[in-house]
Amino acid sequence: MTDEAVATQLELPDTSSGCINSFLVRLGLGKTAQQATVVGVLLFVALAWVVPLLLCLSSGSAFGPSLQVPFFGDYISSARFLVVVPILLLSDLVTRRWSLKTLHHFLQDHIAPADAIQYKAIVARNFLLRDAAPIVCGLLLLAFAYSPVWVDIVLAVHCTNWQVVSTDGHSVLSLAGKWNAYVSQPLFRFVLLDWLWGYLLWANLLLKISRFPLRVSATHPDCVGGLGFIAVGHSYFGFAAFAMSVGVSTFVAQTVLETHTNLQAYSNLGIVFVLLVLLLFLGPLLVFTPLLVKTRREAVFTYGSLCHKVNSLFAANWLESTASSNIDSKRESKSADSATLILSTEPSTVTDLNSSFLNVQNMKPFVFGKETLMAFLLAVALPAIPLIATVIPLQDLLKELAKALT
Repeated sequence: MTDEAVATQLELPDTSSGCINSFLVRLGLGKTAQQATVVGVLLFVALAWVVPLLLCLSSGSAFGPSLQVPFFGDYISSARFLVVVPILLLSDLVTRRWSLKTLHHFLQDHIAPADAIQYKAIVARNFLLRDAAPIVCGLLLLAFAYSPVWVDIVLAVHCTNWQVVSTDGHSVLSLAGKWNAYVSQPLFRFVLLDWLWGYLLWANLLLKISRFPLRVSATHPDCVGGLGFIAVGHSYFGFAAFAMSVGVSTFVAQTVLETHTNLQAYSNLGIVFVLLVLLLFLGPLLVFTPLLVKTRREAVFTYGSLCHKVNSLFAANWLESTASSNIDSKRESKSADSATLILSTEPSTVTDLNSSFLNVQNMKPFVFGKETLMAFLLAVALPAIPLIATVIPLQDLLKELAKALT
């Protein structure tokens, strides 16, 4: 059986629900991956946020002027449990679907039939690692193993809050604080680790795909050899960038409120965070840059030579049509190869070829463009707008943001 025949029998998966969602479906908590994800979000919120809330209400630490940071004054925890984790869990459905669509498009248009089997094997291994139960269990254990360190950090903070009570002059965790340290925070860390593991696998998969002899077209109108679809699918990781920005923005806001420091003191932190986010989400797309640079460099020579021949024939056929009759005889004696390059009755051939050469000249070294860059910048900037508005008037801030996006 040939490689092409075997490749056609090994199809890529159409859906990917994940290990956790599959487990919830088996428990009967959802019929589909979408339902299981929603149930998972609700379970997480109930365990990580609602239970501590009930414990704080019973102990009187949910509100109260006697505490510097009551439960409802802990914006960091609320943002993590009510915004960051739900966005990461729900966005995983979208990113998985578009990642699969990207992988199918690679196989359909850019992977040679002889490489199809190897390509599918690499993708299959990636999915096995992503949803492997032992790895998921290892991430869960790692998330819970950090709990003692978290307890030491909480007790070391000299601030009266809902997680700590004073007993015989010593600070110990309250019942709500214990639940937060040994249940809520480990679950939060587990979701982060699980998302990070999946994203690293995706970045590694893109690196392996870039090493294939991909079939790219230097004259493709997207000016990236036909690989523009990669940035389209990858841009949906902007939801994760938004979630990260929410976490960092609430951390800065909480710190400013508690320490009464100037927000401008965190400007360098904001710049570093933006650069790290761009590096995290756009960095994996740079693996295709060597291919694009090489393709453009070679196409400039090949298509440049072809354009020269065609334009020379065009000049001979049209600009010299009124010359002496010996020119006509020379035209009739031209080789068949030259005749196939351009027909005297079809001058549009020259225009089409010149347009194709312009696409070659306009080829970009990155598969992403300004739109993708702006999408991630906007995802990072939106959660920080309320915070920055305390220093810069909101109207001026929105104007500057609109200028940057246009």
